[in-house]
Amino acid sequence: MRRTLAALDLDPAIRTEVQADGGRVGVLLTVEGNGFDAQDCVLARVGPGATEVWVPPRIQRMPGEGGRTVGNALDPKPPPH
Repeated sequence: MRRTLAALDLDPAIRTEVQADGGRVGVLLTVEGNGFDAQDCVLARVGPGATEVWVPPRIQRMPGEGGRTVGNALDPKPPPH
């Protein structure tokens, strides 16, 4: 997975994280923002027979909310109420 991401020749401002958990792999692609607004990120989870890619809800992408983590890719937080 790391080699695949490296081969994409992404902009250096895009930070990537990869974490394996059993037979699944979580991926985070994120760009640092201004520290006040929702931060840009994309999460992915790859497992046997299934790949999911999504952007967490805006509230989870706010600074300090914890939605922009590779852990959230592996075990997504429930949607906000």
